[in-house]
Amino acid sequence: MSKLGRPASFVGVDTCQRLLIEARRSFATEGFDATTNKKLAQSVGITTAAIYHYFPSKVEMYVAVFKDVQELVCQTIQSSISQDVDISENISKMVDALAALTVREPAVVSFVLSVSSEAHRHPEVLEAVRPVRGQISAILLEMCNTAVNRGEINSGISAQSLEDMLIVILAGLARFNMVYKDARRTTELVSSMKLLLTGAAFRITSNV
Repeated sequence: MSKLGRPASFVGVDTCQRLLIEARRSFATEGFDATTNKKLAQSVGITTAAIYHYFPSKVEMYVAVFKDVQELVCQTIQSSISQDVDISENISKMVDALAALTVREPAVVSFVLSVSSEAHRHPEVLEAVRPVRGQISAILLEMCNTAVNRGEINSGISAQSLEDMLIVILAGLARFNMVYKDARRTTELVSSMKLLLTGAAFRITSNV
């Protein structure tokens, strides 16, 4: 059985990228403390000393994984949304794309969900990732600002609050998928979330 987060083409990937993939899996499933150079070296097929050629410290390796994962999530979002459609369609396509990512790259999602707890347990990790975080939020905020400027959003909702809501909902979707690992329930949840986010989840019955 292949390891969590290891793609089929793993063998053909260069050493640095293989290290990032294995580190992502280890940080996501075993945690920062339990991830060791010895284990990573064995998984990648290099010496422990060789790891220092790529990453002088575990914190620097963690930041590299953080950047790599953030780029993957950003690419997934950016490739699913468009300036040419309204925000309801963008949200629908984005939710589909991110739901597919949780299935295709489970270690990516596990890593993202673990960052907050690891950063709070390890102040050095928090300080290291602080300057490079925020790209995902920036993309979502730009999408929300565009929708607000076009008049697609209720006047009582700011672009920032809409972006915050999307972050919370998407994080919840990722956590649900990781906990339950039920494709049918996840598919139904995604369909319901899309209806909720586009204002079509509830039947409004007039008493007049």
